[in-house]
Amino acid sequence: MVLEARSIRLGPALEARLLGIRDRLSDKEQGVAAFLQNDPQGFIALSISALAARCGVSETVVIRLYRKLGYDGFHQFKIDIAQSLTEAVPEGLGSLKVGDSMEAVKRKVFAISRQALEESVDSVDSRELERTRDLLLHARRVVVVAFGGSASVGLDLTHKLLKLGIIATLQIDSHMQAMSASVMGPGDALVAISHSGNSRDIVEALEIARQRGAATVLLTGFPHAPAAKVAETCLVAVSRETEYQTDSMTSRLVQLAVVDSLYVALIFAQKEQALTIVHDTSVAAAKKKL
Repeated sequence: MVLEARSIRLGPALEARLLGIRDRLSDKEQGVAAFLQNDPQGFIALSISALAARCGVSETVVIRLYRKLGYDGFHQFKIDIAQSLTEAVPEGLGSLKVGDSMEAVKRKVFAISRQALEESVDSVDSRELERTRDLLLHARRVVVVAFGGSASVGLDLTHKLLKLGIIATLQIDSHMQAMSASVMGPGDALVAISHSGNSRDIVEALEIARQRGAATVLLTGFPHAPAAKVAETCLVAVSRETEYQTDSMTSRLVQLAVVDSLYVALIFAQKEQALTIVHDTSVAAAKKKL
């Protein structure tokens, strides 16, 4: 199979940061951001004055954009852009189109899923993973809260924690989430899973748990989302949206990879004890099989 040349695009971590501040951008700033997303290589090839002229704005607009993204200088901004650049899935392989055969759909969806995992790995901060591992390892009990597509990820996390002997429950009802958070305290941990991070109920559960003295963790795709501002520990796992395949489809794969990383890290942190508990819980579950 001959593949078409790959196009270069902005890395998913920076793209997620742009999406996270989109509502705070002026029309002119959005114009500069659009140029960055459409032609990141062309963006970094220009000086700040040339970029401003290319976008028909003043240099001040460019400065406001990179400062809203958390950068103090244009030089460092361009360095991060250059380091984030990634190759797109080959057009002939990765673009889903109406009329594709089942074989083509299968191969394209798998290719997009593989790329989502490859692109997202650097967006997950290992230090935040370590903090989360330590919180879960020493937690008296863990409450996992999630909705919709994230609920399946929450179930997987709860299942793995129980396999390791960590007392964990999953709450997918907003009332139960608030009630569970309200009876938490020091030594407990609330883990919220929300790709968008803008669910009012998720934010409320995090706020209540934190007020009660519990540790709070968020697994999300948007580091500047409302929920990210409340959680003490934030695991950011970005994923990119494509036509006919929304980010909610690939985000679950990425989030599950984060959950698996935590699971392995928890086992390694207490290997002998963990393996014994995993064996005991597996035996208990095996009795349910015919």
